[in-house]
Amino acid sequence: MSVVDLSTGRTVASITIAGHPAGIAMSRDGARAYVTSPDGHMLSMLDAASRTVLRQVTLPGGPLGVAVSPDGAKVFVADWYGDQVTMVDAATGASGPAIAVGHSPSGLAVTPDNTLLVVANRLDNTVSLIVLATQQQVAVIPVGEHPFGVTIDPSGTRAYAADVESDDVAVIDLASRRLLTRIPVGKRPYVVALAGGRGFVTNEQGGSLTAFDLATLLPTGSVEVGSMPEGIEASRDGQTLYVANWMDDTISVVDARTLKVAATLPAGDSPRAFGTFLRSTGQGSH
Repeated sequence: MSVVDLSTGRTVASITIAGHPAGIAMSRDGARAYVTSPDGHMLSMLDAASRTVLRQVTLPGGPLGVAVSPDGAKVFVADWYGDQVTMVDAATGASGPAIAVGHSPSGLAVTPDNTLLVVANRLDNTVSLIVLATQQQVAVIPVGEHPFGVTIDPSGTRAYAADVESDDVAVIDLASRRLLTRIPVGKRPYVVALAGGRGFVTNEQGGSLTAFDLATLLPTGSVEVGSMPEGIEASRDGQTLYVANWMDDTISVVDARTLKVAATLPAGDSPRAFGTFLRSTGQGSH
């Protein structure tokens, strides 16, 4: 795992994590990072300040998608090879129970009020809604083909799922539990970020980002980034997008207002950053 100082563009640390790490989630306070390793069948819990691995938790199947509850108490991990999401205690690393969902759960997101878990079920072409108080699936919403990354807006009213095989973004109204529309984007969309009244999706095989308006739900433009862009996240002020380019070993820094690449930063080998990967610190962001 590489730690990049975004203020200088330099890689300042490299943390060894076995099992080909892929998914990552930062706690809201920036104190912890949680990294999944599908090949290693584990979740690694890291202290973000000291950049050390605190513990590693063995989990079933292929742990991939990961999300942290807004209060930082629970971590949710999707089994890429199965049909369940495992809940892990962030303080102790104790795992369980398993929550039944669709086949090959991938992206995960928790609503800001900590009440609902949204799960993209890749092989079922659906999105599951889980009520966290009961850990029960309350809705299964058909979307496009092979939904992967899922993102919830700050108000907790909509979820956006990137449909890899149908080249679109599914927009879900969480209150009514229904699909609103599917927005056409580029080739093999992977993950969605939100900033400044627009959505931005990485097009893995298009080497680009597609922007779309959150009010009209229509595409508004695109920009070329690196080769096979995967993870994307917006800065807290919504002005900058950071994109992990898997094949290029780079991070594209994109102005969210002008949709222009402002810089390209070196990264580690095959960066994916599937999840939330930005950490704000007193000295800047990493």
